[in-house]
Amino acid sequence: MNRFPRILLACLLGTACIHRDYPQALRVHEDLPGSGPEFSLALYQSVGVGLRSGHSVALVQDARILETFEAEIRQARESIHLLISRWQPGEPSERLLRALAERQPGVVCRLLVDPIQSPGFEDTVGPRLVQAGCDVRSFRPFVGAVVVFDDERLEARNHRQLVIRDGRSGLTGGTGVGPAWRDTHVHVEGPAVRQLQQAFARDWLEAGGGLLPESAFPTLEPRGEARAGFIASTGSPSLSHSERMVQVLMAAARRRLWLTNACFVPTAATVDTLIRKARAGVDVRILVPGDEATAGVLAAQRSTYERLLESGVRLWEYRSAPLHARTLVVDEQLAAVGSNNLEPNASALLEEGALVVEDAPLATALADSFERDLSHAVEVRRDEWRERGWLDRFGSPLPASAAGCR
Repeated sequence: MNRFPRILLACLLGTACIHRDYPQALRVHEDLPGSGPEFSLALYQSVGVGLRSGHSVALVQDARILETFEAEIRQARESIHLLISRWQPGEPSERLLRALAERQPGVVCRLLVDPIQSPGFEDTVGPRLVQAGCDVRSFRPFVGAVVVFDDERLEARNHRQLVIRDGRSGLTGGTGVGPAWRDTHVHVEGPAVRQLQQAFARDWLEAGGGLLPESAFPTLEPRGEARAGFIASTGSPSLSHSERMVQVLMAAARRRLWLTNACFVPTAATVDTLIRKARAGVDVRILVPGDEATAGVLAAQRSTYERLLESGVRLWEYRSAPLHARTLVVDEQLAAVGSNNLEPNASALLEEGALVVEDAPLATALADSFERDLSHAVEVRRDEWRERGWLDRFGSPLPASAAGCR
């Protein structure tokens, strides 16, 4: 492979080779209600999705993610749909292969992966899934050229993580099938599962899989007390639903705004809102990857620290394992779990998704998890940051193309 295609491939794996941070990006300057119909209306006005009641929700983390994937597959009676952006060969893959091969008779298996984020899948995993009776498709496969340009933008990729069983229960979270990552998913039953299914259906149709049958969208009865809505975001050259959602959630914070993100290279608008909240007395804490991240990610990430630290935002770098979680907890009731990278080119180019939930038990569980994670992280303190000379090395703004986030 000559140098030019290598650069293009690296750009795709690194989200993009463009810098995108518009000075007029959305900023929600007023404080928003943190719960109830008023918050739901604010979210609806921003992204077209409000929060509906009638959900059962539960956090699923780390090793339990794969266990829950297996359980959903084995419990399926009509269909199992998987949209996995990143599927790597290995023991987790083997376990899912066994579960899918042993699923109940008559259960339709539809599986969609992003080929560029799943090296080795097409040759080693895909054929075995086909042999097991699954319909396996690639999202925007490469045909002929390695990359497609459109007004200096690279072809968008899919970063969503979805598992939907019988159209009645679903999971979504940070990343796909691979090694031991620190990750968080949320399991949901109730009306929002229909939104997960619709997001899968749209990408499945684009991948040539055709329309899903009517039975894939059953009538869903209330399953619990939580209010929830799934926000599907398609890459946008100006402002994505992912960015709008994050701004609305941050604007709702009055007491607590705890954020974990595996790709933290925020826009100026996001930084401004975090600073405004911290200066207003909100407990703003951010957990990001540590030294296990690539050099480009760390450089771009650390270039944002100075303004945040000097304004009262607290920052930690996680050190125990590769961090792939993307979560947000606001005050005592509001939480979001999904795949959304806080990085401008990701918003411009990636298909993303997150479940926004208003539920005190889930928010408490997520806050407890956040505090446990801090025990495996190192706090970045402003005075120490300066003394160690990291600001001299990483303090100048870097283009988001340095990120290389997955």
